[in-house]
Amino acid sequence: MTAPCPICAGPGQVQRRLTADEITAGFYAVFAEKPPAGAVPGDYDIAGCTVCGLVFADPMAAGDAALYGWLTGFTKYHAQDRWEWTRMKAILAAAGRPMALLELGAGRGDFLAEIATVPDLDVAGIELSAASARAARARGLDVRQAALEDIVAGEAGAWDVVVLSHVLEHVAAPLALMADVKRLLKPGGRVLFSLPYSPMSREYLHDDIMNLPPHHMTRWNISALETLARVTGMRLETWMPRAKRPWKRALKHTCDLVRGEGRVSGLARLPVVLANWRTFRKVLADHRKRDRVDGRMAADTVLVSLALPDAAGAAPEQRAT
Repeated sequence: MTAPCPICAGPGQVQRRLTADEITAGFYAVFAEKPPAGAVPGDYDIAGCTVCGLVFADPMAAGDAALYGWLTGFTKYHAQDRWEWTRMKAILAAAGRPMALLELGAGRGDFLAEIATVPDLDVAGIELSAASARAARARGLDVRQAALEDIVAGEAGAWDVVVLSHVLEHVAAPLALMADVKRLLKPGGRVLFSLPYSPMSREYLHDDIMNLPPHHMTRWNISALETLARVTGMRLETWMPRAKRPWKRALKHTCDLVRGEGRVSGLARLPVVLANWRTFRKVLADHRKRDRVDGRMAADTVLVSLALPDAAGAAPEQRAT
């Protein structure tokens, strides 16, 4: 029997079985190296909640220190910049009041350094890796080596903003994580987090090993995010970059299907598409069915705000100015 949804407890419907051998082969295709023994815990079912639409792994056995110790050794695994950092910086600057911000999983402090110029913003971070925390402190940033469970009791209600950059999709208990984050917030505070929006455009072509367990335990869409907001009693707001036009995505993915991923680019795609017109039309039709969020076609990532009511019962965006 498939496990219930980890967000709303609705029934899950199995979409496919993912074997440990497939996972290992997928990592090898990306990194030209197999993960260490034991880093892939076993087989999974990939299930979709029939109520809220969350896609999740069964079992919810997330990657451990062996997997992430291996992955973080590859330079290309680390994001040097993300579009949502600029958006978050603008959101924080627009608040126009002193705030205390905590980043969970601060790494080497790249995001904290990016927002250091925002006026009246006191920033800090926690990070599991001792080496990453040291590297952040060497940059003059306040980053401690700690886990979320280490600080929840002592820092409850201490923070105006908590930031998680591509964390929620990795954890085995996303609802428990959000409950702990909620405890850290002051009245009227909010959590800002980013994550992939599913299905990502490349998933129309093939499954992306980096968006599957044990690396990613959950895949999120707007229905699942709305459910998360309802279950946690917080107000939802989302932002996305502008998505690529469906025909542009279809051009690339048709060539990837016919010639191999990334092997054809630019104007060289046109003759390939013309010679495979039926394939192009099918790929284009798939992309045109993509979710729409706030009336616009969904992009591959989403920035999410979940806000607590303030002392008067209003979320931050609801306050009179």
